[in-house]
Amino acid sequence: MDLQGWKGSLYRFVEFVTMLAVLQLMWVGLTILGLVVFGISPATAGLFVVMRARLQGQDDLRSLAKNYWATYKAEFVNSNKIGVILLVIGYFLILNLRIVLTLNGTSGLFMLTLLVMITILYSVMLMNIFQVFAHYNMPFTRYFSASLLLSISFPFQAIGSVMGLYVLYRLFMIVPGLLPFFGVSITVLFLTWMSSQIFKLKDASEGTLKEKMS
Repeated sequence: MDLQGWKGSLYRFVEFVTMLAVLQLMWVGLTILGLVVFGISPATAGLFVVMRARLQGQDDLRSLAKNYWATYKAEFVNSNKIGVILLVIGYFLILNLRIVLTLNGTSGLFMLTLLVMITILYSVMLMNIFQVFAHYNMPFTRYFSASLLLSISFPFQAIGSVMGLYVLYRLFMIVPGLLPFFGVSITVLFLTWMSSQIFKLKDASEGTLKEKMS
């Protein structure tokens, strides 16, 4: 449909909003399909892949949905390896935090400071790892270090991502009705957009782009 003027702009906006809602519903469905625990990682990884494709100009919803499903199946095992490791690390961080909070004195303060620093690094890794996974083809263990190096190498991008996530959090608290339909899809779109320029620069110099879209 070739519409011009405000009608064309309105049509593209409605189409874009529909895409976000459909991908969000697919994320929910695919997460449930994997019994939540084993579904959330491949569903999230697949969403990053299709959002990257959308930013690169692929705007056909049917193709995006088809590629989402294909990525979910193809990366189910690999993405779950990442998810399980992240889950284990998060569990031990929470467990250690409960223990450290019972300590007093200088040793307790030192351990708490150390744990907070580790938690910050974990949060940074959690924010970036599926972006790296969707974009680069590398050995499995390198995704963890690469996600940390991404933020260390580009601190302003990391700070901007955190600030943007906070703004989105406040938005969803003010308008909670948006969360079920756009919460995850908008968040992933924002993170993908923030990292896209950095990846382009790195890809141009390294030539290691991971193409998962057919």
